[in-house]
Amino acid sequence: MEKKSLTMSSSLKLTAKSWIAINGNTGEYFIGCNEHERREIASLTKIMTAYTSMQIINALDINITESLVEVSFDASLMNGTTASLCEGDVLNIYDMLHAMLLPSGNDAAYALAEYFGLLLIELGFKGSFDPIQIFVNEMNKNAKILGMLDTSYANPHGLQNPNNKSSAHDVAKLAKSAMKLPLFADIVKKQTYSCLGQDMLSRQKSFRWTNTNKLLTKGFQGLKTGITSVAGPCLASSYKDSETNIIIVVISCKTPELRWTETIKLKNYVVQEFCGKSETTQGKAKTPPKKMV
Repeated sequence: MEKKSLTMSSSLKLTAKSWIAINGNTGEYFIGCNEHERREIASLTKIMTAYTSMQIINALDINITESLVEVSFDASLMNGTTASLCEGDVLNIYDMLHAMLLPSGNDAAYALAEYFGLLLIELGFKGSFDPIQIFVNEMNKNAKILGMLDTSYANPHGLQNPNNKSSAHDVAKLAKSAMKLPLFADIVKKQTYSCLGQDMLSRQKSFRWTNTNKLLTKGFQGLKTGITSVAGPCLASSYKDSETNIIIVVISCKTPELRWTETIKLKNYVVQEFCGKSETTQGKAKTPPKKMV
């Protein structure tokens, strides 16, 4: 990292062990610290789960409101943060994506990976007979396509796994691409979501989820939270106004609350130091960034 970046990073005094801020439109690098350090990223993994799901949806022209996902026994056993799904529950893909991205449902992430993995196996995809592994393989293929050189996925939910690692740099690169997908951007900006599904006896069942992202009330449009004992508190954020578009990623903050305050601190710093506030600059860097992400 350049000396200028180190000096700026020190002045911000963040507890996050690695972090970055980039231009959400162009990928221009604003500022970062240890941004290429490979670390476990907890539920930030679900950004790629959603991205990969949406790539498959688009490629196969799947109707996401009519195609139904049934929660398997294995999916219902997922621990950590869940969408409170039970074995045999049935939701359409659109609702299941909300179940994964708002309450950070590990059960929903597993159910989606299982659904799309089985679909890929039916289409002749090889490499494993395990639908979860087939889906994770697609996650890693997408990471390679996006140039995420610090990243290797081992599961679709982000629960602790020493082989499920990425970097602030790579998460920011992925977040930039994900936020350009209308479906993804529309989901992650919602504070709550309610829907109707069915239980294993085909009885109507109502669901309501609240977004884990506390910054949605502070001008941010998403993106995804994450926390495990190994990864620490993490947050990928998207901030947009009429003149700025910033992607911020903080990994392993000292406390869960600090991921909110440190993200806001970074946003304010970037707006002040890099982003113009006049119509002529339109959110472009005042000082040309040193590199692209």
